[in-house]
Amino acid sequence: MAVAPEYVVARRVLLDALAALEGHLDNLILVGAQAVYHHTGDADLNVPLLTTDADLAINARELAGAPEIGSVLRAAGFTPGPNPGHWVNIQDVAVDLMVVPHQAGTSRTSARAARLAPHEKLTARIARGLEPALVDNALVTIAALEPADARAFELRVAGPAALLTAKAIKISERLDQADTQPDRLKEKDALDAFRILQSVETDDLAVGFARHSADEHAAEVTAEAIDIYRAHASSPAGRIAQLAASAALGDPTVAPAFAALVADLLTAL
Repeated sequence: MAVAPEYVVARRVLLDALAALEGHLDNLILVGAQAVYHHTGDADLNVPLLTTDADLAINARELAGAPEIGSVLRAAGFTPGPNPGHWVNIQDVAVDLMVVPHQAGTSRTSARAARLAPHEKLTARIARGLEPALVDNALVTIAALEPADARAFELRVAGPAALLTAKAIKISERLDQADTQPDRLKEKDALDAFRILQSVETDDLAVGFARHSADEHAAEVTAEAIDIYRAHASSPAGRIAQLAASAALGDPTVAPAFAALVADLLTAL
């Protein structure tokens, strides 16, 4: 597996955060690129696995009040960044803590920070699209990527279908912002979605999506994600398929393969 040095550091920092948050591990779910790579490996692409941070969803339904999250993260060398839920260490490597809207403790549509009292106000940001990760996850061992680091934690990792949903919601939001904020549109998100489609059997993805239907919040965003893939990735010319191809250094096989895999998934669903 081709692993970029930045990913090795990101995993080390994730483990630092998990050590600090050990009292809350039952309520944490790994999402984002590190979760994607857990399921895919390098997926036969000539692009190394690369991420510079770690993303954790908090299941706030049974989140304990102690230990207070901000306090233990600060004690572990993290400081809050400019945005809610963005915690950075001394090397400026980040761990992002996120909460889904229906668990965020506020109904204000403009709110960015979740209300998780008695945890401090800016502990986590509100992030739509992670709802399926709360019901579609599995407990796995997350270990260091460095031989000298023996640390490992049992942690829930979002399932592939949950990650595909999260990627679609994220990409769609940024496509809507692309005209005014083009720097927010990340080609890598589309390539991560392609890695999942390429690595995970379509029938297994369909089982995951079916699992989402048991929860109203997960079902809503998953239905939206499927429509996004249908609109933007079911043909090689689709914007998401083209973003993935660009992230794969212009590999001409990626966009057609992306579209074919999406078509297979839509048929299975």
